[in-house]
Amino acid sequence: MPKRIIIKGGEVAEEKEVPIIEPVKVEEKTESMKIAETTIEEEISLVKTPTIEEDKEISEAEIDAETAFEALKKKIEEVRTREKVTQQKFKDQPDMSIAILKKILQKWDALREEIRKSVAETIEKYRRLKVLYEARFSRLEEELYFNQIELDTLRELEEQGEPISISKKEELEKMVPELAKELAKTDEKLKEIDVKIEQLRKMSDNIYEVTAYKDLAAKLFEELATILQERRGEEALPALRAQIDSIAQREGISREYSTIYVWKKLRKA
Repeated sequence: MPKRIIIKGGEVAEEKEVPIIEPVKVEEKTESMKIAETTIEEEISLVKTPTIEEDKEISEAEIDAETAFEALKKKIEEVRTREKVTQQKFKDQPDMSIAILKKILQKWDALREEIRKSVAETIEKYRRLKVLYEARFSRLEEELYFNQIELDTLRELEEQGEPISISKKEELEKMVPELAKELAKTDEKLKEIDVKIEQLRKMSDNIYEVTAYKDLAAKLFEELATILQERRGEEALPALRAQIDSIAQREGISREYSTIYVWKKLRKA
């Protein structure tokens, strides 16, 4: 806007330029406030972390652990099968000596040590999986409490007659039960992993019992008990057990093979 020249008492003066302040439109300000309010509401209500990467990481760790566990079970079953075949062979071959038997059993013991190592590796895989589920549990727990507080706050404001976002309230009413369900599911998964880890620890501590085959020896023991009880009465059973234990300790073999050995001796007698 051009300046005006004012002549006053023979002096020329310029009129000072007055800045023009345009009025702010009420509707624009109101709209701006609405956008800001909506943004804040969205930021608060959408407290649910995207879990694509988390789900992928857990899924991969779960597959890794379960695959290792299945492979471990196959190794255990393989040793048990070898024990079964070896026991049958020792039973059926009268000339198979304990010395030869012990050399063969040393190979199965070496396999058991390999299984023990596999057990330790599998435990580590389940521990890693547990760490991932614990991280998920912590995240879900935080989200659940935060959103519960937000929902309770909205309900409190509503009771006080304050205006609230109905859409946000409905969203939270849907989200809170979902988070609670996910949290419970994750907690259950953690318990399952703990059970699995404990199962694996017991496997490692009792590796022979896990891989042993006992059906044949149990059957032969019943045959021996029946025969000896007919000959010597009830006192025969404690004597039979003592003899089996003595041979097992002396020869360094398991009770299963000691039972088969006693059975073979009795058959020859």
